[in-house]
Amino acid sequence: MKSKIINIVILSVTISTVLHAGHITAQTGEEMINRVEMLEEGTLDTAVMQGDEPGRRTAQARRYDTTTISLGNRDITIIEANGKTDISISDRGRMDRPESYRRSRPFRGHWRGLDIGLNNYVNSDFSTSLGADMDYMELAAARSVNLGINVLQYSLAISDNNIGLVTGVGFEYNNYRFSNDVSIIKENREIVPVWYDDPGISVDRSRLRAIYLNVPLLLEFQTRHTSRARRAHFAAGVTGGVNIGSNTRVVYKDNSSRSRERVRDDFYLSPFRYGITLRAGYRSMNLYANYYPVALFQDGKGPELYPFAIGFSLLSF
Repeated sequence: MKSKIINIVILSVTISTVLHAGHITAQTGEEMINRVEMLEEGTLDTAVMQGDEPGRRTAQARRYDTTTISLGNRDITIIEANGKTDISISDRGRMDRPESYRRSRPFRGHWRGLDIGLNNYVNSDFSTSLGADMDYMELAAARSVNLGINVLQYSLAISDNNIGLVTGVGFEYNNYRFSNDVSIIKENREIVPVWYDDPGISVDRSRLRAIYLNVPLLLEFQTRHTSRARRAHFAAGVTGGVNIGSNTRVVYKDNSSRSRERVRDDFYLSPFRYGITLRAGYRSMNLYANYYPVALFQDGKGPELYPFAIGFSLLSF
């Protein structure tokens, strides 16, 4: 009777295990049984106190016949006592895996995601205060939004699983919000300002937008932790970008009539650029900083300005 129960249980658990693994093997029940390792077979004696009268009890010995079977990551325990059979199945799961296996996690960088921050630029003296000849480029820094959408990421481990190279592809939207009632246009092969200072005109906002396709190359360090979410990380590297679009937009009121002007052009922006980027974070707190030593405008076509951006990274999608 017990052998029949064991065979049925083994066959059921084996089929369940194979199906859970996603494949079916052509084995007979006898072949499956032959693969089972009988770990323990024996008896357990327990004493149970019984009695019909208060204060009077007698000891009666009960004999338990137990069998433990190991099948993969599962332990099957069969206990027979007093004509009854109890079957329990436990799953050892990942706890039987070696510590080195549980600690091993593939290296994955922190590039892909959404960057939100602020844009600005400095002159050749690394000052955000521009001279009189460039005052039309003064920014409302708190409204000059930097947006990065980093859609692809590739990571390559260098040392163990906490140091590696990271690259990918992303789009960066640089919005430069002018603080004055001004915009820019191309004229005589250079950038010149256009002032909105006529009586009756009130400028609501004016900005220049430059869009770049970026490819980074970062060296990233991570602290050691079995959970990736609890690793602090720091990355430094370079970013190469190509300009894929630019435009200006002015929203103003002319004698209480609201108007919008939008001009698409290259505005003599540098078609290619490279920059230095730093990224660091822990859990939900992630920061980035970008600096571009390539001037915003082509040489001799506009003011000499060097963009930078700082902000937060939302990781990841």
